[in-house]
Amino acid sequence: MVHGDELRVGILLPAMAIISSILMALGLVALLLSLRLICRRARIAPIPIQLPSLAILLWLIISSLPAALVTPFSKPWLQSVLHLSQGYAALQLITWTGLELPSFLPWWPHPAKILKDLAMLVIAGGFTMVVLQQQARINVVGLVTTSAILTAVVGLAAQESLKDFFAGIVLQVDSPFQEGDYIDVGDNINGRVVSLTLMSTRVQHVHGALITLPNSRIWGTNIRRFSARGPIAREIRFNLETSFPPEKAIQLMLHLARQHPLVLKDPEPEAFVHAYADHAITYELEVWQEDPTDTGFDILRGQLLSQIWYALERNGRTLPYPIRELRSRALPESVDDPAGVDQLTRLALLRDNVLFGHLSEDQLEQVAPLTRCLRFAQGEAVVVEGDQGDTMFQVVSGALEVQKLIEGRTKVVAKLGEGAIFGEMSVFNNEPRSATVRAHQECVLLEVERDDLRPLLEGNPQLVERLARLISERRAHLSNLNQERTEAQGNQLLQQMRQMFSILTST
Repeated sequence: MVHGDELRVGILLPAMAIISSILMALGLVALLLSLRLICRRARIAPIPIQLPSLAILLWLIISSLPAALVTPFSKPWLQSVLHLSQGYAALQLITWTGLELPSFLPWWPHPAKILKDLAMLVIAGGFTMVVLQQQARINVVGLVTTSAILTAVVGLAAQESLKDFFAGIVLQVDSPFQEGDYIDVGDNINGRVVSLTLMSTRVQHVHGALITLPNSRIWGTNIRRFSARGPIAREIRFNLETSFPPEKAIQLMLHLARQHPLVLKDPEPEAFVHAYADHAITYELEVWQEDPTDTGFDILRGQLLSQIWYALERNGRTLPYPIRELRSRALPESVDDPAGVDQLTRLALLRDNVLFGHLSEDQLEQVAPLTRCLRFAQGEAVVVEGDQGDTMFQVVSGALEVQKLIEGRTKVVAKLGEGAIFGEMSVFNNEPRSATVRAHQECVLLEVERDDLRPLLEGNPQLVERLARLISERRAHLSNLNQERTEAQGNQLLQQMRQMFSILTST
């Protein structure tokens, strides 16, 4: 009976020890996972869990082995594996606690990643030699020092790898670029730096390819480095006809560049004459943008060149080409209109205008020849909030967006389609533009300038009063003003229009 109890105790005690070890291992793993989740929510460097979990698993397996399986020969090796795994895990946790965990503090030192990895490699190597020397009774130092021939062979075979290794150290110490920067190392190899390791640098190309470059190649070449969000200067060259005055051409280019949403305001765009070609004048437009990639430049250049074409058409200009024509060229549909819209069509457009529809046929025929139709490219600003202006527009075709600056951000507040009019307040009372109107797609607009209406309105107080009333009612409808406010603004607008068009009234 006594022998039976001893047997049960001999079985239960190891089983209880194994269960206790399993519970302890599960508790440690759960603690690591909880810390990992806390780090993720706090947005700090996550605690490493792979190597510590492996060390816990090896401890659980080795400590649970039956004594019969642990022979005098295998015991030193098992102890060596256990001590090495625990030491590596402790080294990784100490590094995380001392260097990575407090990294959110601005004053905390941030050593180069490659130097940190190198230091960990040296410490781990020394620890490995000590463990093998004491546990496995292996004379590692003597083994290395007595194998000079083997060392020489390995050194020669790893010559290129050593060059990459030391180049990686120099790149981390000198820091010519950082992860996230955009670099260009020539031979059409460019992209954002994804990682810098001991042996290589990985670059994400704008077309999606992941390029792995040996560190020795990067260190031995010229590097063009841009920060993750620029700014970067872009130079765009193109030809314009020699009859276009350079001063006006430069003003046109700068006007388009300053309105483009991808062009930075600071530094400001610049434009100048670059050279005289045999058939044209070559201009250079220099702008700055945030996106340093070639794709970003292609997009910006394409949009600016497209908008320049439309702007040239509106000014009656064309792009020059070294072509000789031996046949008569067909004239445009209307030589006095940039978009080629004839006078009868412009007369019909005025007749449909809510402000001018009440004019007589003679009055419309007096205004129509003075107007013109203009074409705008997609994304081009027709008017800019805060600018002064003396023109109003009627949408002939296409669509536009009305944008306002609200709390420091540009927001779309309305959309304009065919037949809509805008800009009339700047024509009749000298108010600055109240919003930016930008073409949502290619559009054609009928432009009516203040001087186009001056011959019709000067000396015609009845017509001025009628226009003032229409404009006030239109403004009140758009702004939801009450009757009293509408009348007050209408009277003020009428006085401004009388002064503007030199109309004298008796009191």
